[in-house]
Amino acid sequence: MLGTYRPFDTLPHAFFDAMTLMVAASLLLAIAAAARTIWLRARPTGATKPGVGQSPVSSSWADSLLLLAVAMSWYTVAVGWAAQLVCYPIYADMSAHGAQAFHAYSNGYLSRWPTAFAVPIGAMCLSWATLLWVPLRNVPRRLVWVIVGLCLAFAVVTPPAAIAQGHMFSEGFSQDQYARLMLWEDFRTAIFTLIGVLALVVMRRRLMSTESRSAVDLTKR
Repeated sequence: MLGTYRPFDTLPHAFFDAMTLMVAASLLLAIAAAARTIWLRARPTGATKPGVGQSPVSSSWADSLLLLAVAMSWYTVAVGWAAQLVCYPIYADMSAHGAQAFHAYSNGYLSRWPTAFAVPIGAMCLSWATLLWVPLRNVPRRLVWVIVGLCLAFAVVTPPAAIAQGHMFSEGFSQDQYARLMLWEDFRTAIFTLIGVLALVVMRRRLMSTESRSAVDLTKR
């Protein structure tokens, strides 16, 4: 599988390639947003007038995108912890039953992982990066930036874990490679969990804004 990889030639490869494209798109969006922020701050004071408020359409679009981002974040948290506590420890367990059993499990895991995990990760990264361009009422932009930074950190720490898995798939179980895999998976799990917690913080702030507006509307009646 790993040695004869061709993009989009199988369903798992298609899911994996879709994730790669979405993560790459989120990186480009983040870079563009950073450049835009620097450009706006570098302009003379008063050169631009900030918008007075959001239109109902843009607010509804932002809220829908936020719901997607939070849902994908917590799906990723759940699957990440399942991999950390269940899937990866089975590597060591299966190695005790011989090379054939270990290779069968490794092949099964690697062939099914993209179907369950790849697209939600890509959607999570892309939705948070898109929210850099869509204002969220009562949500500081820096909070979204932190989450986007964590999404990109995931992209940085994933290759070492994938390399360790690839070595074990090709050469068999190795205690050194397994320790390397678990080390980088610890980083990934911490990143996913922090993204999930911050996603709830963002959602709470957005809901507080809605409640405040409802209370104001009631007092005007």
